Amino acid sequence: MMLIEFYVLKQIPEIIVSLSKILIKNRADQKLLVFELKRNLKQFENAAKIGLENDKLIKILSNNAIKKAQESGFVFSLIKFGKIKNKHIKDRRNHKYKGKDCEWLFLSISDKIEELKGIYSVQKLGDIKRLSLNLQFSNLFYKMKLLAEFIR
Repeated sequence: MMLIEFYVLKQIPEIIVSLSKILIKNRADQKLLVFELKRNLKQFENAAKIGLENDKLIKILSNNAIKKAQESGFVFSLIKFGKIKNKHIKDRRNHKYKGKDCEWLFLSISDKIEELKGIYSVQKLGDIKRLSLNLQFSNLFYKMKLLAEFIR
């Protein structure tokens, strides 16, 4: 199972509530993107609670809304304009994303989900240490959490 600290998991319900408030205010494309982010964070939270293995978690994570938005030329800054600043960063490991914007985060999350789905579609590789799959899942979770904190 991935490396997510317990205190971070306790923050997820609050983040999900704030994302729900954003859903009320935004247009269709924005709603789909925020809903997908919210759903994926909830999937991570539930997976950690029940000890779901990564090969099962990747099957329920989605990046369809991000891919559709990208294909249609959606302007991701409509969700949140600006760049990640220190005030948005709650987890030390996310400092490397300072200066990135909403579009970069969404596309990076989508790329990582695609990469992990590709790895698990070939064969179950959960035990191969050189791929550091637990770390990759953990990094994906923290990147999604940063995006949620940035747009709320």
